[in-house]
Amino acid sequence: MNRTLRIVLSVTISAVFLGFAIRKVDWGEAAAALAAAHYVYVLPMFGVTIWTLYIRAQRWRILLRPVGTPAMRTLVSATNIGFMANMVLPLRVGEVIRPVLVSRKENEPLSGILATVVLERIFDMFTILFLFGVAASLVAVSDQVRQWGYYLSGLAAAVAAAVIIVRWQEALALRMLQLALRPLPAAIAAPVDNFFRGFVQALETLQSPLTFVQLLGWSLYLWLVIAAIYLLGILAFDIPAPLLVGSITVSAIAELLVASITVSAIVAIAVSVPQAPGYIGSFQLGCTLSLAIFNVSQSHAIAYSIVSHLTQFAAVVAAGLYSLAREGMTMRQLEAVSEANGTAV
Repeated sequence: MNRTLRIVLSVTISAVFLGFAIRKVDWGEAAAALAAAHYVYVLPMFGVTIWTLYIRAQRWRILLRPVGTPAMRTLVSATNIGFMANMVLPLRVGEVIRPVLVSRKENEPLSGILATVVLERIFDMFTILFLFGVAASLVAVSDQVRQWGYYLSGLAAAVAAAVIIVRWQEALALRMLQLALRPLPAAIAAPVDNFFRGFVQALETLQSPLTFVQLLGWSLYLWLVIAAIYLLGILAFDIPAPLLVGSITVSAIAELLVASITVSAIVAIAVSVPQAPGYIGSFQLGCTLSLAIFNVSQSHAIAYSIVSHLTQFAAVVAAGLYSLAREGMTMRQLEAVSEANGTAV
């Protein structure tokens, strides 16, 4: 699929998501919610968002151990610039810009660095599924949503098991793949085989079970800090988050934590699909769907999404511009990198 068509498709998806998110919004109610919000929470939301970028850089450093030992400053700058690029440029090109910047600055092989980005996505997916599954099993939701929580927890466990098996039983995994692909036509089997072999290559960066555990720990830490951003938004808008486990009422802090994990997980799932720059549409849909679990009106949820989205957008772009200036780069140069490497996204 060519670049132009991919951009059109991503913008269309964002427009559809935004349409679903705002279709029943009472803009008078949304304006009232915005007027009544406690904006004292915006500054810590801004700061915590920037902190998540540093955590991502720390986790990336572990993934890059087999490739090289890039300076922490390089990783922080590349992370800031890459995530800013995801906000302002199409097709998530920041996922390629990050490895390119590290490769150029540290003179390390680009292919190995790109493989670590694949692993990041795997660990993020596992953590999101796991946290949402746990949250859905605790929060006072419908039986259907709770069932989905159990399914997603099981899926997260399956993902972790698959990663472990493929990494430490590589030959067996490749033989099983060949058996599974044998009945399929070459047009289907070849791309699947290439993708799987690339996946196996990426997993080779996991040198030991200890590295695997470290990455799980950093991923859980990262997504709990991300959940704190949404928790601050919940406090800013006085969103109720009732939570019962059986007949035992959990403390208010636990209620807020589970609610924020639920919101962050569903928003993360929503923004994982192809979309326009800045996650417009998908972010709003994720907020409205997640807050509906707590019986928050769509109008109130849209107000929440506007403040949360703008705050995170501003923080990531500010961090990216700071690092861009520190590295002596311009936006035009960044666009040139994205155009030269965009097909790899």
